[in-house]
Amino acid sequence: MDESEAVTDPVVSVVIASVNGLPYPLSCLEALSAQEGDIPIEVVVADCTGPGTVTAIRERFPATRILSFDEPTSVPALRAAGIAAARARLVAVTEDHCVPRPDWVRRIVEVHERTGWAAVGGGVVNGPTERIVDWAVYFCEYGHMMSPVPAGPSDVIPGMNVAYDTEQLAPLRDVFAEGMWENFLHDRIREAGYTMGLDPSIVVAHDKYFTVPMFLSERYHLSRAFAGGRVAGASLPVRLAWAGAALTALPGLLVLRAVRNVWRRPPYRRRFLAAFPLVVLFSVAWSVGEFVGYLTGPGDSLVKIR
Repeated sequence: MDESEAVTDPVVSVVIASVNGLPYPLSCLEALSAQEGDIPIEVVVADCTGPGTVTAIRERFPATRILSFDEPTSVPALRAAGIAAARARLVAVTEDHCVPRPDWVRRIVEVHERTGWAAVGGGVVNGPTERIVDWAVYFCEYGHMMSPVPAGPSDVIPGMNVAYDTEQLAPLRDVFAEGMWENFLHDRIREAGYTMGLDPSIVVAHDKYFTVPMFLSERYHLSRAFAGGRVAGASLPVRLAWAGAALTALPGLLVLRAVRNVWRRPPYRRRFLAAFPLVVLFSVAWSVGEFVGYLTGPGDSLVKIR
């Protein structure tokens, strides 16, 4: 990092969890370098993909602060490291495969100033629109956060399109340091009495290309890690009950949720019908991952999620 070019008094710190390698973080950084307005932005990339990525970032975006990890590191752990290193009060978190809109930072600041929420987030649009598999990934991964999202307080905010008021959330500093997935982290924030919310003006594009085997693996490992964390310390009867539900009830429930999410947004319906067989397949993969996670724990799935 070239500290001489780094922003010393940022209004917003943007933390990017980098796990996919080139060229993904470059597109994200390009979008951040073209943000509207004159808001001072600090960018922190927490990367575990190797020296090639670090070198490319330093050459094209020398003001970027880079936290480089030599070993495979989970997305939540990278986020936690970036948040801990960030200098601004308002810390926005995204991932290397996300491309923020030109007004992303400005909208985050405006919504935070208007609402005073401890965490603000927004919606996700699909970047790769030509192949059915990428639409199926979008519906499975971000169906509940498809743009536009409803405005107002919310219990659910996407972990790759969120900004935290770290001054307001200072009592939870140790919770952030634990490096947990956003669903668990946001539960802890709500339980502590803080308000989170969504605004439809805060938008990023999910811009990653998949094959069917790639996303089957992604779904399996993500769901296994989720399930293993959910029942950590639970008794065997509890884990068996969750495992049974994962195989019997969960696949149908996931598909029904996907249908419900899309049908509320008519422009997506045609694409969803074409992608429906893959949505079913990916829902089954998620259920299998939860089944294994409830019975055997997360294993090393957390560091295999990209």
